[in-house]
Amino acid sequence: MQNISFDDGHIDLSINGDESKIIRIYPSDIALIERFNDAINNIEEKIKSLPDDVEINQAGEAIEQLGESAQIIRETRQYVNEQIDYIFDSPVSKTVFGNQSPLSSPGGEFLVERFLNAVAPVINKTIQADVKAREARIKKYTGQVKKK
Repeated sequence: MQNISFDDGHIDLSINGDESKIIRIYPSDIALIERFNDAINNIEEKIKSLPDDVEINQAGEAIEQLGESAQIIRETRQYVNEQIDYIFDSPVSKTVFGNQSPLSSPGGEFLVERFLNAVAPVINKTIQADVKAREARIKKYTGQVKKK
């Protein structure tokens, strides 16, 4: 089989400095922005839809471990992981969160929020650099056109 190689714009990120926890993302993928926004909205809606009587401890588990509350939290946790995988079009949630629930709330903030707040600037920086590079390339060609 023949192979072709080209820069597909991916970057590898280690999670919290752990070189054994690497995710590959494609921040130049225009659809990433759409998926990111969609997933954030979906996650927020899912969390808002939790019944008022379902209480979550700092580990992201239902305080009442038996019955309906535990099932609701389990389904929400799975949904959040699926949304994270959807954003990056790759199964990254297991690498990012391990066995910890994305609903865990160290310091009062959901772990999924902490992750998204950490990765968003990386994506934005790459997008801005891509835009500058694209503009420079376009200017190179449009600058060659003489005005009459």
